[in-house]
Amino acid sequence: MPKAELALEYVVRLMILLVVVAVVVSLILNFKDEIRVMVKKVFGTVESPSKPDFPKIIDDKKTFNPGEISTYVEDCYSTMTSLPEDKQEDIVCYVLIPKEGFSTTKTQLENVISGSSIKDKVYINPNLDLGKSFIKIQYQDVGNMINITQ
Repeated sequence: MPKAELALEYVVRLMILLVVVAVVVSLILNFKDEIRVMVKKVFGTVESPSKPDFPKIIDDKKTFNPGEISTYVEDCYSTMTSLPEDKQEDIVCYVLIPKEGFSTTKTQLENVISGSSIKDKVYINPNLDLGKSFIKIQYQDVGNMINITQ
């Protein structure tokens, strides 16, 4: 009889140990991001979440061609969508102010944008007048859209 009691006691201890291990593993998995941040704080390698330094006013160029405008649009989109969802917000990314005017038409700009990978995410205001002195490239969080307006 003592051997049976010893075996039963061993099984019960083993079951308790397995439950404790399962709870500890699940806690680690559930809080892994918080644990990672705390470890980085302890060892001094914590990185603050980067926030883009928008809006950027580009006013040192004589003119902007459609390819340059498209590059600014894609940069705005990729920068904002790379942020965590709770850090994304409606923001003006770029204000382009050429010294001598824009060297493009609205149709040329639409053609270049239609060839980009984010063409479905770009809205060009129908009233956009490239004869004016500036354009704004704005990120809209709802729908992750880029608006080109004045």
